[in-house]
Amino acid sequence: MELRQIRYALSVARERSFTRAADRLNVSQSAVSEQVRMLEESIGFSLFRRTPRGIEVTEAGRTFFYEAERVVGDFDSLGDIARRLKRAPSETFTLAMGSGMAQIVIPKLFHAVPDSLRTVRLDILTAPTRTIFALLAEEKIDAGLAIESDPEHVPPGIVFEPLAQAELTLITHPAHPLARGTRAVDLGRLVLEPIVMSELSVGYGRVVHAMFADLGIRPNILAVADNIETIKVIVQSGRGLAIVPRACVDNEVALGVLRALPIAPQRNIHMNLYRRRQALSRRKESHFSVVRAALVR
Repeated sequence: MELRQIRYALSVARERSFTRAADRLNVSQSAVSEQVRMLEESIGFSLFRRTPRGIEVTEAGRTFFYEAERVVGDFDSLGDIARRLKRAPSETFTLAMGSGMAQIVIPKLFHAVPDSLRTVRLDILTAPTRTIFALLAEEKIDAGLAIESDPEHVPPGIVFEPLAQAELTLITHPAHPLARGTRAVDLGRLVLEPIVMSELSVGYGRVVHAMFADLGIRPNILAVADNIETIKVIVQSGRGLAIVPRACVDNEVALGVLRALPIAPQRNIHMNLYRRRQALSRRKESHFSVVRAALVR
């Protein structure tokens, strides 16, 4: 039994005619008849019978063609699978990023990735800054994007380069009294407000905590969350305020579920690209260069 024989027989069954099947297949009618005859000899029963009205499929033939359609379809799909595998990336480059950074970096990154990283699959995960450092030290990721940190909080063997700055902003529920204003909000006015913070010892949570400390203020911390998405949800519930990178809340502000207000004194934070000091493989070093170039645009 050959696949060509099955294809020819299926064409006859669809057309109810050897002549029309031959035209569709662009072969001679005798070739179609011969292939169907060989198939029937192979399987041991007739697929068609001739009647005054033309060609009809036998009872056994209907069952056979039902399964044959599935088999041929599965076979044809193998070609699509092979083509996808041929184009599939041969290795991965793993990038971790801090919470809330996707809105800032992903548009830049994927503007370059389709053309520049055709041979690599980009694996992206989101994690707190502390976890990113640990994953780098354990060689479980190739690079990490995180907010600036004090050198003592960066493990030995991890290096970084600044990529860009992000403005910090105060976010509130739209119904909060502060949301009615348009001027920058003095941090001193927040001393009694419940504040939702990120982890206090590293990342932008450390920066925000230091901003209050510089003014001699102890923030009224309502909750500490390890990701900006959770912080935004808490603020949307109307329970507290938060200070986060402005670009992290553009979507929510556009939808009207959050208000973003400038703060005084104004504070920007650096986003850094972290990596291990030792070199990656030659190919991964090339991928790292592409990722870095995309993010500094």
